[in-house]
Amino acid sequence: MKLPKDRKNDYSRTAIDKRIKFLSSNNGIDIKYLKGNKVDPENARGNIENIIGFSQVPVGAIGPLKVNGDHAKGDFFVPLSTSEGALIASFNRGSRIITLSGGANVLVLKNTIQRAPCFELKNLSKVQEFIEWIQNNFNTLKQVAESTTKTGKLTGYSTYIQGKIVFLRLEFFSGDAMGMNMVSKSSQEICNYIKEHFPIEGYLLESNMAVDKKPSGINSILGRGKSVTAEVVLKKDLISKYLYTTSEAIDKAYRQQLMGGVLAGTQGANGHFANGVAALFLACGQDLANISESSVGYTYMEDLGGDLYVSVNLPSLVVGTVGGGTSLPTQRECLEIMGCYGNGKALKFTEIAAATVLAGEISLASSVVAGDFITAHEKYGRNRPK
Repeated sequence: MKLPKDRKNDYSRTAIDKRIKFLSSNNGIDIKYLKGNKVDPENARGNIENIIGFSQVPVGAIGPLKVNGDHAKGDFFVPLSTSEGALIASFNRGSRIITLSGGANVLVLKNTIQRAPCFELKNLSKVQEFIEWIQNNFNTLKQVAESTTKTGKLTGYSTYIQGKIVFLRLEFFSGDAMGMNMVSKSSQEICNYIKEHFPIEGYLLESNMAVDKKPSGINSILGRGKSVTAEVVLKKDLISKYLYTTSEAIDKAYRQQLMGGVLAGTQGANGHFANGVAALFLACGQDLANISESSVGYTYMEDLGGDLYVSVNLPSLVVGTVGGGTSLPTQRECLEIMGCYGNGKALKFTEIAAATVLAGEISLASSVVAGDFITAHEKYGRNRPK
């Protein structure tokens, strides 16, 4: 047995109904919610195959969240999609105290996406020639890469050597798209050109050194996608009123938890970047597999004599506001709520994402210190459907 397919139009309601009927009879269950939606399945063409419906994960909103960035300026209401009770309440509390403190200052540090082919040469002598050839012909390779795209730009490269193998980590600007399909096509043309003009023994389009959809040290250091940082100073009276603790207590707990992470060998140093990144990605049509590298980052907290300085650093936030799942109806609406859908909005979305993660770090840290972590989850996190 296999799933029914319609070779003429596999996204029609008829094709979906056939698959639903097949799965229902195969498992003896009544499937009614997956097919019960207002979204035209045709909208999912190019996003999924063998479609049987739409997963309806709850979406909440937090805010206002004040952001002081170069691209995002003002108060924003941020949609987050999750099935974890207490998460929205926690991020909302963090956004509130950030806004009352004057907002999160945000800075995008880098905006590149990578693809890393590797090339096998005959020996080390040829490796040396190859590296020199790449350097001398970079402008030509740049033209080759950019012939495949209207918006993508090859901005640089770095080489890493393992004997007769050369890893070529290519850096691209991808406009407002996340860009992996774009840069993959460009990288393939670069590989084709190299194969035609230099005596290589063979190549792989991706060597695993771009480290797509995996946490890694190289992306934490050199960055991948958007590298962004955000900061805020929380005033003493606001910490007491809204977080029910003190700057000194949060600072001490931060240092103890940082040591715990060091002893555990964690990648990155943060409380729960993954919660905010995952909820934002799901709501806004981002590639969910990129949560793995996008949620690796660093939180810093410092007592300022009663006030509290907090900053976050996300070195490899892989996001886009065009392409991929961003045009799906509900995902587009979530982006539009923040004014972040379409061209010219990726850096704005990046800055809002960093401020959102900052809000989550503040609320979680204070919750653990104040002792209301369990009570909050007991209040909001129990599934008690009527």
